Amino acid sequence: MLRRSHKKSRQGCVECKLSRKKCDESRPACVNCRTAKKQCSYTRKTSSQSPTDTEFISYTGSDEGLSRYQDTSLNITSRDSNSSPQPCAEPYVNLLHLELFHNLHSNVAEFFINESPDARQAAIETMFRYIFSYSYLMYESLAVAALRLSLKHPSKSTLYLTESTTLQSQALSLFKSSTATITQENLIPAFLFSAILGLHFFCEIFTAPSPDLDTFLDRLVQSIRLLRGVRVMMGDSWETIKKSDISVLLQAHEGPVPNRNDAVTHAFSTLLSKISHSQSPSLSAFESKVYSEAIEGLLWTYNSAPPDSALALDGPPSSRIVTTWPITISAQYTELLDERRPEALVVMAYFSILLHGRRSFWAVGDAGRYLLAAVDEYLGERWAEWLAVPKEMVLPL
Repeated sequence: MLRRSHKKSRQGCVECKLSRKKCDESRPACVNCRTAKKQCSYTRKTSSQSPTDTEFISYTGSDEGLSRYQDTSLNITSRDSNSSPQPCAEPYVNLLHLELFHNLHSNVAEFFINESPDARQAAIETMFRYIFSYSYLMYESLAVAALRLSLKHPSKSTLYLTESTTLQSQALSLFKSSTATITQENLIPAFLFSAILGLHFFCEIFTAPSPDLDTFLDRLVQSIRLLRGVRVMMGDSWETIKKSDISVLLQAHEGPVPNRNDAVTHAFSTLLSKISHSQSPSLSAFESKVYSEAIEGLLWTYNSAPPDSALALDGPPSSRIVTTWPITISAQYTELLDERRPEALVVMAYFSILLHGRRSFWAVGDAGRYLLAAVDEYLGERWAEWLAVPKEMVLPL
């Protein structure tokens, strides 16, 4: 006897196939699974994927699950213009990501608060043009937004921090697969990605500081190396970057800057005098030079900020003045800091003055106080005199 033919559900969900039911193939969950409150999942392979490159989309069986389905294997594939179009993978985007993008769009101006309104608008437009052009920039920018929201909403911090880590991992994967080497074509987006990633890592150090001093200092050194690597990675391309369309995103001042001649510059200048005249015990000429350059960098960073944002202890919430110094310090200073040289830690304690001055920036908060207290505890009474000035400026309530 001939069997009556029927239309097969070739793209049906796993649950319907196992139950031998006809699936309506709706996404992210079919009618059968929604009705039975079962987990609805699809496995699909495309001709551009290898047998192991499968996309898995799942639904938890509840309305809340509609915002939680995800693509667990993002792959970048290339094809020539003559090949036939391939089916598009489900994007790893959900309602949470829309919230993150809204937060990013609403608060991106805080990264350029020191500029004039016209310059700030130009910087924002330039930044978003690149974010929309390179997926790894979008993912990493959303990861930073998730970190920001974890601080704004402590009750949901686990959700946001988990998503921040996931997005950062996806961003790194996409960046590595699409940017094997730095070329003229990818130089600018690669620089932006490295800068945002460095800022993200730097912020994480202070938003969730380790209670162990050595662990905290190790992570701090790692973040400084990452921020320094932004310029080192670019090698001889720095001049090209400064002349590109992202010049509006970079530090505005180059070369000599006027001295503000206030309490902050006086503190840095006094420390510079002590270091340069070898008032520190057992300080070699090489170390004195390295530390002097690092302190001069603190002075330059502070003085190069626009005049209308003088670093009073209620300075505007901008990240620019906070991340500039770690990018510019030398590898020699970073190594001495990693070795826990007392003078290197003293210089870092003075950096807490800059951090404290930007404590209204969400990624800084009480980082200045924490850093100074950590260094003070690590060095002990022998170095109390060296830390007296930053303690007067940072630690009092």
